[in-house]
Amino acid sequence: MKILLISIITIFTFILTAKSLTTDKGSHYIIIKKIGDIELREYKELLYVSYIPENIKDRNNSFKEVASYIFGGNTTQTKIDMTSPVVIKLHNKNEMAFIMPEEYTLKSLPQTANKKLSIYEEPSNIKACISYSGYSNKQKEEKHINKLKESLNKLNIAYKNDFELLVYNSPYQFINRKNEIVVSIEYNEMIKEKENSNIKKIYLGGGCFWCIEAVFEDVIGVKNVISGFSGGDIKNPSYKEVSRGLTEHAEVCEITYNTEDISLTDLLKIFFLSHDPTTLNRQGNDIGKHYRSIILYNNNKEKIYIENYISKINKEIFDNKVVTEVKQFNSFFKAEEYHQNYYQANSSQPYCRAVISPKVNKAKKELSKYYK
Repeated sequence: MKILLISIITIFTFILTAKSLTTDKGSHYIIIKKIGDIELREYKELLYVSYIPENIKDRNNSFKEVASYIFGGNTTQTKIDMTSPVVIKLHNKNEMAFIMPEEYTLKSLPQTANKKLSIYEEPSNIKACISYSGYSNKQKEEKHINKLKESLNKLNIAYKNDFELLVYNSPYQFINRKNEIVVSIEYNEMIKEKENSNIKKIYLGGGCFWCIEAVFEDVIGVKNVISGFSGGDIKNPSYKEVSRGLTEHAEVCEITYNTEDISLTDLLKIFFLSHDPTTLNRQGNDIGKHYRSIILYNNNKEKIYIENYISKINKEIFDNKVVTEVKQFNSFFKAEEYHQNYYQANSSQPYCRAVISPKVNKAKKELSKYYK
């Protein structure tokens, strides 16, 4: 990798001394969502000209081989703008690829006279990205690949093994240098959210998740409610592990809702009516940290909104006794199937009659306008 980077520096120096050919025409992607340091993107279909080094010694020739094409070393001797970034496909023998300007297609792009080069299209896909600054090297790349893997694992996002390094700056730029590690992900839910920006999710815990699920299932605008676990440290915990206090997770519900039909304020109103937010780590006879009152927010804007709402009701309704935890959402793990739609399937059970039915009836009576 050091040899490759030295080669990049050398060739870039030559380019900048002669004439800057780099352009940032258009954008190669749109941002779907930001989660902490991770950015989820939908990339357009990209057209590449690339070179795969034959061996380690040949890696220092990569930039020169591809650069010769854009300088006019093609069948029509056309000089082509070099777009930013330069792509190094770490998963494919450090293949170096230049992204061709958007005005070209596979048919209109001049053919290469160099048989060592390849021209191909990469279909539109979804990728996760993590950025870092300074000059890149193998150690930094491995560090950020591992960091990206760790974050995606926590978010339950499946990824491929096609990690790429994106280099944005010339060697002459000593400050504000930008590099990125990207990888393809399998996360269709992101596409759904992009297509319908009115569909949101919130994660609420107020004691046993059977209760929260039952209260929200018939709310107008709520599309889906799933019982599960969040707020802790263990990946894919079992109900037994959570209930024994081994995971730091709380029992929560993932509530998917349409903002055109119901607002976050309305959901919070229902939430705080349906449980007691003043008792620490318990709801009635359900005692334990996994029964704590908790809201997991998705972004800073949501955090501020939730905290302001709690501050208001804490003073006006609960006499400064609210202990609800407000925490950044990290990951959600669906509970076992027998926990899903529990109240609907077991409404005659003693626990349902004694604990859940009163909460559901209270919510539907006092907040009837929100129910179907």
